[in-house]
Formats: sequence, structure tokens, C-alpha cells
Amino acid sequence: MCVLLLRLPFDILEHLVESLERPDLLSLALSCSTWKNIIIPHHLEYREISMSIDHYSIWRHLAERPSLAANVRKLVVTEPDPYHPSLSFMPTNCPRLQVPTTLVPLSLSRGSIPRERHPDYPLRALRNMRLLKTLEFENISRLSQGSPDTLSLFLAHIPSVENLILKSSRARGVEIEGNFEVVQPVWKFPNLKSAMLTGLPWDRKYVRPFRSALLSSSDLQVLHLPHFVGYTSEVASTLNECRFPSLIELNLGWGWTFETYHFAQRFLEAHPTIENLTWSCAYNVNLRQGSLPNLKHLSVSHLSFVRALSGARGPDDSKLCLETLGDLFLFSTDLPADLQDINGTSVHKLSIKFCDSLATLRAVASFFPAVTHLSIHGSVFIRPKSRWSRAFRKLIRRIFPHRFANRISSISPRVEDVLPLFPELEDLSGSSFPHGIAASSLQDIRVRFPKLRRLEPFDL
Repeated sequence: MCVLLLRLPFDILEHLVESLERPDLLSLALSCSTWKNIIIPHHLEYREISMSIDHYSIWRHLAERPSLAANVRKLVVTEPDPYHPSLSFMPTNCPRLQVPTTLVPLSLSRGSIPRERHPDYPLRALRNMRLLKTLEFENISRLSQGSPDTLSLFLAHIPSVENLILKSSRARGVEIEGNFEVVQPVWKFPNLKSAMLTGLPWDRKYVRPFRSALLSSSDLQVLHLPHFVGYTSEVASTLNECRFPSLIELNLGWGWTFETYHFAQRFLEAHPTIENLTWSCAYNVNLRQGSLPNLKHLSVSHLSFVRALSGARGPDDSKLCLETLGDLFLFSTDLPADLQDINGTSVHKLSIKFCDSLATLRAVASFFPAVTHLSIHGSVFIRPKSRWSRAFRKLIRRIFPHRFANRISSISPRVEDVLPLFPELEDLSGSSFPHGIAASSLQDIRVRFPKLRRLEPFDL
């Protein structure tokens, strides 16, 4: 069968290779020398590329070879690294970079292609990537200079992209230079299925292109909103015009104010298909009855939102069944009211950011007996066991208010305190746990808790 395939015209063989995913490409390339010559390096090294905007030689290489650039499926524009234009290609020992190690020569004559550096090589290369599916920017801040900026020019030339990831690491309060009155190119993504727009606060000049991007995407399944802080209803009202019938995963980010959170509330009510929701909202939400019937994975800061979900269920509905419940701030006074309408046996993954006492953690463990994955990335306040220890801590705070007060205000949870509370636990992680556990202690943990498979950062 393979011999018969190789008799087909080269264009047909190229089309067959284009439809294969990266793991299958290597297997096919190792089957015979003919397939190897077709796949390596044209497809194997150029399917996924991760490089900086300063990788001049690679951008020019792709700009001058449209057939080669057409093989790119995933492009990640990283932060710039120390770069020397005289190098033919960048060093590949950097884990963030994934650049081709082989520069494929032109199959046709170069013609009158100029040798000098051209600033439009990245855009020319991007236009050649007709099969590009995933585009990711690690930090859009560096590309935000000017109007229009490099980021907007990039996003205006990729209508076929399906997965878009834009990250910003600009610190709050740092303004980007540029004239906001100049109209930015609009972003239109009719084939977009996943949009993850995350990071620190975005710039005002992206409001109009962002609105255009949302309105042009009808098949969106995953949406992570950027952190628009201080823009009041200017951005939030955009959600009123958006409807995504296939939306499954939604991350509303943070920065919502009392004047804007109701826009997000109405957006949730209009999308019953959502299964995975993340929202750091500090306001009481009153959801319409029947909202979010398919919700399975929930990450919120306050259990009051869980109470709102319970209130949105009909009188004859069963208890709220969630598989994942995360990023919680837990207080003992809130547990009876907020957990009464949850089916505790359905939750298998639990994430805690704050817990006011070890007693509260015990109550949570008894309510969620089927938890297999537990993450505690925060503080568990363990109260002193005797009045002498309480008096001693008060005395230390009074004598050394600045040096020791913060150090003794809370005690990080110990592995020995947490593991016995969750009998079905298989994975325990947390930034507060000590990572320098002795080998003897690990061996004892393996014996006492046979179901445990991972104790961050150890695989048991």
C-alpha cells in the first residue's frame, strides 16, 4: 500500500502529509527514505515554531518561501533573547525557543529578492502561513508601541486562525506610548474556537479591535477575557452583543466592579452550555432560574457564588453536582449556608487559597469525602493549642511588632495534618508545603496512604 502511495504525484503526497499531526509525521518519516525527504525538515521542524520578533533570519526565511511557511500550524512569539543578526539561526538550547535547525534552500530561483533587512518580513511570513491554527504572544506589551502597532498588524492578517493566546506582563500604571485616537485595524476571526486573552490590564486602544474579534466569532468554545481594570462599562457592555452557542469554557478574569459585574451575570445566563467557569467576583450574584445547568468545573473566590447557583436551580432539581471546585476562600461561618445544596460526593478536585482554621479544613474534608486531587496554595490558620502559646505570641508581637509579627501570624499546613482528612486523596500539591521532605518521611507516607500517587513535587 505504501509503494502505491509513493507513485502518486508529489502535490498529492504533500497534501496527505499536511493532514497528519506531528507525532504521526515522525513515524511516517522513519518508514522509508522517500517519506523522509518529504517530511524532514519541511514539515517536522516547521509545524510548530517558537521565536522572538527579533529572529530576523527565520522570519526572512519564511517570508521568501511561501510553501515552507504554509506548513506552520502553531506560532509562538516569545520574549526577545540575546540575539546577533549575524547568526544564521538562533541557539536551540533555550527551552522557550523552538526554531528550525535546518534552513531549507529555495527550490526556485531567488529572482530579485533583496538581501537587506526589511521590517515587513514578519508580516510577509505571516501571510504565507495559510494553514496556521494556533497563534500565541507571550507578552503583547513589547509589540504595543505605535498606532497601529505590530500586534494589531499581526492579528489583522490571520483570519484563518482557530486558537489565539495573547498574554500581557506589563505592570499596572505603566502607560504605552502611542496615539489612541488613531484607529487600529479590526480583528476578525470567523474560524476562532479558542481565545485566551490573559495577563495584566490591557490598553484602551484594544477595546474596538477586541469587540470586533468577539462579534466575528460564532463558533467559540473557549473564552478567557483579559483584565480590563478601570474601564467601567465601556468593555463590559460588549458581552451584551455576544452569543456563542458552543461556548464550553469561560474565564471572566478579575477587575469587575459594582457597575460592571451585572454584564457578566447576564452573559452567564445567556450561555447554558458552559461547563467550565472561572470568575473572581466579590459581589453577590443573583442568577436567573435554570442558569448554567451543565456546569461541572467551577473556580471562584467566594462560596457566595455557589449559593447563587443553588438558588438558580428549580425546587424539584437535585443538588448541585460539580466535579471541580477551586480557588476558594473558606470561613467556618459560611460553610453551613453555602454548602447545603451541593452534592459533596461528586467533587473530586478541590483547590483552596485560604482557610481560617484547621477545624474548617476538617469540616470541608468531611463534606467532600471523594476528593482525589487537593491543592492548597495559600494559608491555613492553625490556632495555638494552649493559652500559653497564645499569650507568648501576643508578647512577641508587642515586643517585636515589625520583625516577627508577620512571621508568626499564620502557620503553614503540614502534610501530616492534611493527608488523614481525605481518605481518597491521590494528588496533593501546594505552595505552602515543605518540599524538602526526608526520604524516611516519604517512605512512611507511602505505607500509611497507599492511594496517594503524587505529593508535589514527588511522584510516589
